[in-house]
Order: sequence, then C-alpha cells, then structure tokens
Amino acid sequence: MMKNVSGVSLILAACMAVPAVSQADATTFLVRADGKSKATFVSDAPLETMVGKSSKVSGSLTVDPADITKTTGSFKVPVVSLRTDNDLRDEHLQGDGWLDAKKTPNIHFEITEVILGKKDSPALKSGKDRKVQVKGKFTAHGVSKPVLAKGTVNWSGEQLRIKADFTVVLEDHNVSVPSIVRLKVANDIAVSVDLRAFAQ
Repeated sequence: MMKNVSGVSLILAACMAVPAVSQADATTFLVRADGKSKATFVSDAPLETMVGKSSKVSGSLTVDPADITKTTGSFKVPVVSLRTDNDLRDEHLQGDGWLDAKKTPNIHFEITEVILGKKDSPALKSGKDRKVQVKGKFTAHGVSKPVLAKGTVNWSGEQLRIKADFTVVLEDHNVSVPSIVRLKVANDIAVSVDLRAFAQ
C-alpha cells in the first residue's frame, strides 16, 4: 500500500512541476532608451527623400524561446526624439499640425501575434537568425491601426536582437500632408527597427 501511495505522490509532484518549468522558460527582455536600439523612418516623395531616426526606443517583451508564438510586448518612441537632420523640419514634425508631441507624446507598437510558416518550428535556436512576421497595433497621433512587420529575431540567452520593417500610412493616423509640401512628404512611410533587448 505504501508503495502505491509513494508512486501516486511522485506522479502528482511531477505533474505539478511541469507548469512551473514551462512558465520559467518565458523570460522578460527590456529595451532601454540607451542608444543601443533605434527606429528609422523614410519618406520617399517625388521631390525629396526624408530620413528620420530615434535612438530613444524603450519597451519590454516576454519570450519563451521554446515557442515564440506566445511572445507579447510593446515599445514606444518619444515624438520629440525624432530627428531628420533639419531642426526646422523636426519642429514642424513634432508640432500640432503633424504628430503633436504635446497631446500625443509617444509613438507605440504593441505585438498582437507572431506568425510562423506552416512547417516552421516555434522554437528559437541560440545564435541563429529566425525569420518572423509580427502582427501589431501601431499608434501615432493618438490613432491605432494594425500593421504587419517582417523581420528577424536572434536569441542568445541573455539578449535578443530584433530587426523588422513595416509601412505606415499617414492618412490612417489623421496626419494630413499640406498641399504646399505634398511632393516632398510621402503618405506611405517605411519604418524599420533595430532593437537590442536584455533579459531582466
């Protein structure tokens, strides 16, 4: 009888340990506004190509390397940190006619889904780039819209390197380009991010 009780106890203990192990595998990684991560946008208009950057990206994400489809996270970029190598243009960009930094101080990206190919393994391999597609909610000028980003993830235990590209449409975020600069500012903006996240 004692042998049966001991066997049952061992089985119960093992079952209880499984959730703890899988939960421990999920790690929170932080992106700090320390200059190691950056966001870049490109406006390719008929008369001018404008490139803007910010190195003040911050945020966090929770990743289980055994199953990256469970990844959650969000990031933000302060509007006042955007730089286009033209002070007057930066002032206009941050003003109430454009991104309105006073009312909506941050641009946000929230991960809503990580998409893999049908034959792709959900597991990350340490030190190797992994192609992914990420559905997200992009918020600028107080307006949120879904976007699809394509990129790579590289995991090496204590660090994640994430590179991704997606397109933002200014009109979708109630940013209207004045007719006087319509040939100099594109409605479709190409956005790319290069993020370094470190285990908390």
